[in-house]
Amino acid sequence: MSAPKLWRGQTLQDRSVDRREQILAVAFDLLGEAGSAAVTMRAVTREANLSPRYFYESFPNRDDLLVAVYDRVEDGLRDRMKDVPRQLDPPATVRAALEICADYFEGDPRRAHVLLREPLANDTLRQHSSSRAPVFVATLAAALGSDIGALVPGDAPGLAVAGTALSGSLVALYLDWVDGRLEISRERLAESATNIALAVVAAARL
Repeated sequence: MSAPKLWRGQTLQDRSVDRREQILAVAFDLLGEAGSAAVTMRAVTREANLSPRYFYESFPNRDDLLVAVYDRVEDGLRDRMKDVPRQLDPPATVRAALEICADYFEGDPRRAHVLLREPLANDTLRQHSSSRAPVFVATLAAALGSDIGALVPGDAPGLAVAGTALSGSLVALYLDWVDGRLEISRERLAESATNIALAVVAAARL
């Protein structure tokens, strides 16, 4: 079997992978800084200095690109969440998880914009993210019960209310902090977020 052809030391597959990474990086910049409206095939290929045909080599359409960027940022947070210590009591575990979130978003505010802001503004990302709880909400649920359903056993409407309240309040809190509208320290943010999470769960169990 013949060896794959090389061009500047790379196979065709390697070059295709590199182009996909270029497109994802540019799309992340545009989505995180200017929002989903800025992520167009022309804008992405222009910024990546690629021909439009290379866009369609990696992504069938713009929506698939948006979802791929969202999933990559979400996977990054999910990986961080693996470091949440499980041996702590539930409130301490919740705080540890929320501090990881704060650190992840503070390290690059574009991550918060992709995961928290854009699903509120873009129909594709809203639909994509609506089928599951945000990573940090699922992690909190795991810390406070075997799964998110344990928050309000046997009460589907109560579960929906609790999930919406918890997700909505934490998303608003983190976005205001990342965007500078809430001028508090990261430690104060984590403390406030923990108190909100515990209060929502306590109310849901009433």
